[in-house]
Amino acid sequence: MQQGSTGNARQGFLLMHMMFFLSVACILIVMPFIELAGIRTGGSGKAIPPRRVYIDILCALFTVGLLLALTGNPVVSLLVAVLFEVIFVSVSNIKYKILGEPLLFSDLFVARSFLQHPKFYLFSIPWYARVFVVVFLLFLVVGAFFFVVPDIRPHLVGIAMTVLGLLGIHALPAARWVPTPALEQDLQRFGLPGITFLYWRQWKASPIPPAVPPLPGSAAYDAVVVIQCESFADPACLPLPASVGPVAMPGLTQARRWAVQQGELQVSGFGAYTMRSEYGVLYGRTEAELGFRAFDPFLTAMQESSYALPNRLKGAGYESVFVHPHDIRFYNRNLLMPACGFGRMIGPEAYGHTASADMPYVSDMALGKSIETLVRSASGPIMVHAVTMENHGPWAASSQPAQGLANYLRHLGNSDRMLLDLMHALSGMDRNILLVFYGDHRPSIPGVFTPGAARDVPYVAVSLPAGRPDDQATSPPVALSPAGLHALIVQLAVKPA
Repeated sequence: MQQGSTGNARQGFLLMHMMFFLSVACILIVMPFIELAGIRTGGSGKAIPPRRVYIDILCALFTVGLLLALTGNPVVSLLVAVLFEVIFVSVSNIKYKILGEPLLFSDLFVARSFLQHPKFYLFSIPWYARVFVVVFLLFLVVGAFFFVVPDIRPHLVGIAMTVLGLLGIHALPAARWVPTPALEQDLQRFGLPGITFLYWRQWKASPIPPAVPPLPGSAAYDAVVVIQCESFADPACLPLPASVGPVAMPGLTQARRWAVQQGELQVSGFGAYTMRSEYGVLYGRTEAELGFRAFDPFLTAMQESSYALPNRLKGAGYESVFVHPHDIRFYNRNLLMPACGFGRMIGPEAYGHTASADMPYVSDMALGKSIETLVRSASGPIMVHAVTMENHGPWAASSQPAQGLANYLRHLGNSDRMLLDLMHALSGMDRNILLVFYGDHRPSIPGVFTPGAARDVPYVAVSLPAGRPDDQATSPPVALSPAGLHALIVQLAVKPA
């Protein structure tokens, strides 16, 4: 009997030491190796920065410790930690391939949007990755019932590991290591977990800018119409297959002829990040001024509402209307837009749209008609800011790039037709109208359009009804940032006091 007890004790001792060495190996070697070897970056550096390894070890210590504190099961904790690291790296690589950026701290806030509108995100995730995530989540649920160890000691060890990891992460000198965002370089130097924690710390420490007053002066126009067009790009600037040939854009061509100013809008996002372009045009703050807030400026926009175009134009007598034929809760617009100074919001319920395969979202033509009605019925100076929806992806399954391109170009043609029809409709009114039209970003269609250095989209600022003669040469293009377009709108829309 005593020999049996001694044998069990020896086995327990050996098992404890084996788990200790496995844990050390997982924290010091396996998880850092997954991050270092697996993460996709745009750089070509070969050297492994010591700080990156150090941060990977701290994050591994925290992850394994947290799981051990919850389950008390070392085997399950190590296995789930490794699987989580694989998922973390894989999702970041998928995003990098499609959008040209790794996972960021700001992406963690997308969870709510994902639950509300999963089709916006699921189309970009390969089927095998979806299956893997489902199996992983089921494993976690099952593990909560069958793998939790009642012995308190491993839980206490896990708590100690979690606290040590947190203390180490908290001690990282974020302000010294990443004083300003440099995403590609920082991903190389600090790794994916590193930029997640360091950037989040710097984002939290970002100062709130001082408030600004409404602009003095009077309205230079009876109406200012600003349209942000989903995925609108000039086909002549896109790497279209030779089989497609030239794509006619009569609306954009006419708008460029009539424009008081036109050119390239230099946006930072590719295939997504509508909110960056929208924020820049609405608020007029550059990404350099925003710093770490630039990755998702809508997260902190409530603190900067005095900069918003409607609030600034109030002093000149403009009443403002926000139009978006999709769920207004997306990006928290239902709260943000009233704070911006919009006195009225028009959402999808105004259109009575029934989704179909050919037209999943409200058509741009329908949106253009509603803008025309708003301007025609206005009794005083009005500013209309519209965000279109028709040309939002997915345009087809990821396995059908040619079909995706065809659908994209069809919807792009509808957007161009809306621009042309709206210009003629507004020109026929006995009013002075400023029409500003721009794209939010280029489309991302795997197998057709992939992230690159060129990310510009067109913008036009057209003064109606005067316009420019059709036979007059297009004005020279002027490249602007979204914040620069904001400044142009202010310059044109307000007569100084």
